[in-house]
Amino acid sequence: MSKHTRTRETRGSITGPAPDATARQPRNRRLPAQERQDQILDAALLVFSERGFGAARMDDIAERAGMSKGGLYAHFRSKEAVFEAVLQRMLMPDLLFSEQVAGSAEADVALQDSSSLASAIDEFLERAYGRLKDERFVRTLHLLIAEGPRAPHALKPWNLRHAELLRKQQAAVTQAVSSGQLRDSALTDMVQLIHAPVLLAAILRFLQDAESVQVTLAKLRAAHRRLLLESLAPKAVADS
Repeated sequence: MSKHTRTRETRGSITGPAPDATARQPRNRRLPAQERQDQILDAALLVFSERGFGAARMDDIAERAGMSKGGLYAHFRSKEAVFEAVLQRMLMPDLLFSEQVAGSAEADVALQDSSSLASAIDEFLERAYGRLKDERFVRTLHLLIAEGPRAPHALKPWNLRHAELLRKQQAAVTQAVSSGQLRDSALTDMVQLIHAPVLLAAILRFLQDAESVQVTLAKLRAAHRRLLLESLAPKAVADS
């Protein structure tokens, strides 16, 4: 099961310190492609957060990233493409089960075994709540809330990709319920509910001080784990 729960799209779970909002990257540094892209997206996140999507320019992003405008266009064709990549890096959902799991021979064992299901849930929670430690995740979520309504055309590609991942997850879970691998519950009716406590946790990070939020998040994660175990384990397994 664990190899399936690690199946991911281009979702960000990279942990690390928040990028310096005032720093400009030095020019003419040769970097590996992935490191350069992360540098661009860090710079873009700061520029979009400071100026808003509408006022931000590719020139601003290039300057903040320490590269030429032409170099930036070699990586991204437009400001909209940069915005989509910023959202996709940090805000794609972590999936509890990959779409390949339901109906497979491995699923017949893994999903009906309480320890395997608990392990899958623990791995999912570790990824999902681990992202809350990355300041870039919180900044990106704030950017989505603040700028999404102002730039629906720029948001559309991310929305479509996000919806497709959830559609596949829903199909996998529905099939698992039909075969008796998962319990029929409100969570399996709508898989977004599986992720909802993580969104609540992110919002609490906005509202509470650092000391209080750590206590709250630990309690929320424990309650989230219990909710998933009690709602997803087939009744025969849960009662054994």
